[in-house]
Amino acid sequence: MKKALLPILVVLLLIAFPACKKKETKKFPVNLLVEFQPSNLRDAYVTTVKYHWTPVQGFNLSDDYWVFVHFWDVSTKTMYFLDDHKPPVPFSKWEPGKTIVYDRTFVLPEYIEEITKKNFPVDFTVGFYNPKTGDKITVFKKRLNIEINPEVVPQIIYGEGWYSEEFDKEGKTWRWMGKTAICRIENPRKTSILYISGFYPSPILKDQKIRIYINDKVLDEITTPDFKKIYVLEPSLLGDEDEFELKIETEKTFIPRQVYKNSKDTRELSVAFRKIFLCVK
Repeated sequence: MKKALLPILVVLLLIAFPACKKKETKKFPVNLLVEFQPSNLRDAYVTTVKYHWTPVQGFNLSDDYWVFVHFWDVSTKTMYFLDDHKPPVPFSKWEPGKTIVYDRTFVLPEYIEEITKKNFPVDFTVGFYNPKTGDKITVFKKRLNIEINPEVVPQIIYGEGWYSEEFDKEGKTWRWMGKTAICRIENPRKTSILYISGFYPSPILKDQKIRIYINDKVLDEITTPDFKKIYVLEPSLLGDEDEFELKIETEKTFIPRQVYKNSKDTRELSVAFRKIFLCVK
């Protein structure tokens, strides 16, 4: 995939440490630089956001805080998408003048509102919040336009080897598979992007290997216990049929009831997938 020139969003705000519950305050020393890839944001498409945080003198934030990342739909006044997360380096280890750089990859969801324009506006806000106290520090806010993706999102059918989707009270979802699992995916017959995100319990499944196949051709082998992967698939790999097969094989499985105390789960599990997504490049 060719890399596009990235727009750079820079902000320097002085915001004071919040003193009371749910009180949004204004002076906390931090520099934030944000990059989007690709630069033209589209719905129903894979997006990577790279964050460059540079604390300045006086930075002091407890590890109880999270980074909040919100995309607010300007038209409907509702949350379009969020990616709240813990940074890879704890706040207690952030030092003035030393930049913390990391990226986050996710799929911007398909926009379901009916509009006549080619794009829709969102307010992109980034900052810190403490889920225990409700304290919030807004660091960055920017009006963005997200393009309506003209391509239809290919349908994915979860077939053999998959369990039902699960979710928690925060709205996070995942789907466990057994030793082998198969997805049937509508063939777009165009160069496409496959995005997968998942995890497995590494203390239980040491040296686990996950093999990804497209129509019986090996695409990749994954060994990391928490992963996000992006693949560019050429039409020749997808074949000539109306659907193509995504097959996932693992070497190791476990039964929760045999591992966790008080568990009644007798399923044979190997890997949980947060997301499997295909879009036209």
